[in-house]
Amino acid sequence: MSQALGTEIRRLRTKAGFTLRGFAKKIGISAAHQSDIEYSRRLPSEKVLKDIAKTLLSVGASYEKLKELDTRLEPELEQWMQRTPGLGEMLREVRASNKSPQEVIRRLKKMLGEEKKPKDPTK
Repeated sequence: MSQALGTEIRRLRTKAGFTLRGFAKKIGISAAHQSDIEYSRRLPSEKVLKDIAKTLLSVGASYEKLKELDTRLEPELEQWMQRTPGLGEMLREVRASNKSPQEVIRRLKKMLGEEKKPKDPTK
């Protein structure tokens, strides 16, 4: 589970001046649920994550930024990973490269974008 997501939510909540109980009440969950989120014992649902982002917008939160920290895989992606043995090898190679996932994603998007473009026969 991603400690970064819970830690970032806690950082933003305290920056906004909310107590844990007050914040939980504001977004409609129990204080225990909020504590579990902040200490990475539980990941928020999509609705709760959107409510968190909306409530903390004034201190720089956004759903997109928080979602990037969510380590869960969509069910379709999880199924694809189970059916595609090469994906495990790909992840091991990324880890062994000592490059950040963001750098690998940037390079991968560039590479895949170049492959999709038709080749210019004049070059």
